Amino acid sequence: MWNEIIVLFKNYIGNGWAAGLFLVSFLYLMVVEKDRIKRIILLYTSAVTVVLFFFPLFVKAVYQYLDEETYYRILWLVPMTAVIAYGGVRLAASCSKRWFSVLAVGIVCAFIIITGDYVYDNPYFGPAYNRFHVPQTVALVCDAIIVEGREVRAVFPDEMLPYVRQYTANVCMPYGREMAVERWENDNPLYDAMREEEVDCEKIASLAGEQGCHYIILHETKPGQEGFEKTDYHYVETVAGYRIYLQDGAYLGL
Repeated sequence: MWNEIIVLFKNYIGNGWAAGLFLVSFLYLMVVEKDRIKRIILLYTSAVTVVLFFFPLFVKAVYQYLDEETYYRILWLVPMTAVIAYGGVRLAASCSKRWFSVLAVGIVCAFIIITGDYVYDNPYFGPAYNRFHVPQTVALVCDAIIVEGREVRAVFPDEMLPYVRQYTANVCMPYGREMAVERWENDNPLYDAMREEEVDCEKIASLAGEQGCHYIILHETKPGQEGFEKTDYHYVETVAGYRIYLQDGAYLGL
């Protein structure tokens, strides 16, 4: 268990630069910050959280309810960003001359930029095109199938799974992002059918109907979709490159 905790911690701090800057800021504030409330919120809580994270009895107790996939999130309680930011501001404010303050802020900002990673290099992040911070295609497709004041159930392709429920609670799904995490070993025949290179319309329609899906969403480039003409799902429209199929008589159940 101890080795697992060490690995979790190393994975959490990444290249270690941000954690190092946090440690420097933490030690600096421990010396210069005299305000009791700020010390409690920024410093004491940080120290207690980190100690508990490594404390064997605490780890053993938490592991009765959580696994390593969730345990590392305890470190989210450490206000690293706030401590670094306040430490930088406190350092700048302590400078007697304005140009010293500007230099101090510049050094801290430069250190963060140089030691960090460009967030958009990660395939799971991209520029926000709406206030929900989800791909615009997801927003457009969801808007096309939402029924005001009611819930609808739809099956989506892989690339949309992480975002649908983030965008709206009015659209339910037979499976979600958990299917894309291989180590969780989840199984859903409908998910497997949706991932096939060529669409097996009868199989998808049958499984979607069994799981109460009113809609089937597929990218327009997915081959074999003409087979839906022989199923209980009919083509409605294409939105943002995705074809929307509605179950026959589905409106009667909404």
